[in-house]
Amino acid sequence: MRQTNSTNGRKIFAVGLCGLLVWTNLWASWPADTATVSPLTDLVQEPYLALLEQAKELKFSEKELDAFRKDLKKEEKAEKKRLEQEEKELKQQVKELRRQLDQLNKSRSRDTSEMALQRSELHCQILPLEQAQNAKKAEREDGLPVAYDNKEAKVDLIEKWPAQKTAIILALESGEARHRRFGDVEDIGIRVLKEGQEKDIKTGEEAIREMKASAMMPPEAEDEELIAYVRELAKDIADHSDLQIPLRLTVLDSDEINAFAMPGGFLFVNTGLIAKAETESELAGVIAHEIAHVTARHGARMMNKANITNIFFQAAQVAANVFTGGMVGVGTYYALQYGFFGLGMVLNLTLLGVSRDYEEEADQLGAQYAWNAGYDPKGFVSFFDKMASENGYVQSTSFFRTHPPFFERIVSTFSEIEYLPPKRNLIVDSIAFQEIKERLSKAQQKDSWKSKGRPSLRRGLECDEVVATL
Repeated sequence: MRQTNSTNGRKIFAVGLCGLLVWTNLWASWPADTATVSPLTDLVQEPYLALLEQAKELKFSEKELDAFRKDLKKEEKAEKKRLEQEEKELKQQVKELRRQLDQLNKSRSRDTSEMALQRSELHCQILPLEQAQNAKKAEREDGLPVAYDNKEAKVDLIEKWPAQKTAIILALESGEARHRRFGDVEDIGIRVLKEGQEKDIKTGEEAIREMKASAMMPPEAEDEELIAYVRELAKDIADHSDLQIPLRLTVLDSDEINAFAMPGGFLFVNTGLIAKAETESELAGVIAHEIAHVTARHGARMMNKANITNIFFQAAQVAANVFTGGMVGVGTYYALQYGFFGLGMVLNLTLLGVSRDYEEEADQLGAQYAWNAGYDPKGFVSFFDKMASENGYVQSTSFFRTHPPFFERIVSTFSEIEYLPPKRNLIVDSIAFQEIKERLSKAQQKDSWKSKGRPSLRRGLECDEVVATL
């Protein structure tokens, strides 16, 4: 009977905590001042692609735009204050529970069965509260700036995109379109962006060995049909890119929404990314972006610039989930803040991300490669927008801290799409992709228990298992 009451107590606690977080998220989505809601409030919730289509018809004065920007700043400040207060309250709850745990430890030299049960109860209350506290800190420090940078970028887009599009039309009409950086799209596969791709193979191999030895690499996926599909898609894009070395793709069995490339043509795609992409063109856009990092030799060039060892830098990049803008876990967030695994170092995040110039290059080249392979390059924009806008996916993302502002990235990417020669029947989605997503979804539901054994910065106790052994 005691075990049943204990389990019910944990369930009630968990439901209450989840309810609090749900209401917190709902509250966070409300405008700060409902009495003076601007039409821009709804517009900044629109996807980038929709705004790009509407921008020419949207008419706002400079005064209206500036006033809305000020409102966003006030709202962000209020949200930050709220998150700080909630984090403080969670911290106090943890402190009180740890005080109770300390009292329990001092009461006897050995646990009685009743003390053991009380200890497990305290553990199972502390762990979710600490997780919630960590998530709140990540949301305040990373998620909040991302959310409001995203909104401000959409205001900038409404204001500036019409003039940018006019400039693109004039460049096309005047015959100067090919004067832009990487404007020779008809020469993809023949042109040489940066010589020496083959020199990077050894570096990539060494970094991968180091990561596997340090248990920083998630396990490889085992579904042969899934692997074959992703490899075929990636090979198709690589064949229509400037890659001059073999592409070696690995699908990782990880729920994190992530993909990363290593020097030398090594590409890693997480199953979480495949599951999150809604269309084949979104997945193709991410893969094309990562291949672009390889073709332009960004990793090797940044390592030389950073003046740190090749292996350490590449391992740090992967630990930081450097990719196109997806989610990382709270564990990774804390790894970045306080050092990770056995390296015993606090990482300087400015060294981990590809530089702003490199990232804009990858955005542009990725759009070209997706287009050249026959995929709608707008897929990358829609995926990027999703990662920047959806609640729960930006609250612990390190990617957005060291990468270009949203406006520059979106305008740079979409400008390239406007420059590209028209192509008929660009692929947005396919039956094959949706079948793979369905297959993956079923496999994830069936094998969700496997995640318990995967590497993590901190393994929490499984409360039900602890109580069941008492």
